[in-house]
Amino acid sequence: MPESAQEWYDRVQAGIARDGHRPATWQDWATWPFADRLEAVRDLERPQAEPPRAGVGAEDCFICAADREDDRDYLAWRDDHWMLGTPMEPVALPLVAFLMPRQHADLADLDAESAARMGPAMVAAEQAATEVLDVPRIQVLRLGDGTTHLHWWLVARPTGMNQLRGSFLSLWDDVLPTRPREQLRADLRLVAHRLVELVGGEAL
Repeated sequence: MPESAQEWYDRVQAGIARDGHRPATWQDWATWPFADRLEAVRDLERPQAEPPRAGVGAEDCFICAADREDDRDYLAWRDDHWMLGTPMEPVALPLVAFLMPRQHADLADLDAESAARMGPAMVAAEQAATEVLDVPRIQVLRLGDGTTHLHWWLVARPTGMNQLRGSFLSLWDDVLPTRPREQLRADLRLVAHRLVELVGGEAL
């Protein structure tokens, strides 16, 4: 029988009480963004009811609305099944984008056709980005606890910026000076046009 959330919490809390937190080795990584050591770890909160997520049943889903309304400030590319969008928040990196199904679905809910197109869309997104931008590869993240509409984060560092490699890349994006949105959009349009050449669809 797998551990329940409460059993997991009880076991971890007992371990913290007995041995303390494990020492984090992040500060020793060359990619760690911060100069000072972070010593204090927040108390672990008990499991709670899951908070509501935006866009349940496609109601008030801003991603669906952007597709429906042809929002060219948010969307850069789409085909019959997938679309590429730009975060509304300021970003610092050369590429921060979302790859999203046009179907209102989370990962476990994708229909077979959209699921079958997901892999090729991700592959083409990396091919397009590395061909038209000075980035070596994209990192693909799923951080979708806030909305029910699946959105893969596509994040890329500048070529040769090896300090930004790996799992701290999104932390670096949070602390570096941001780019003007028009620059980000112009670069994403280049990616979108290359996507059209690679897999079809339309650049917006």
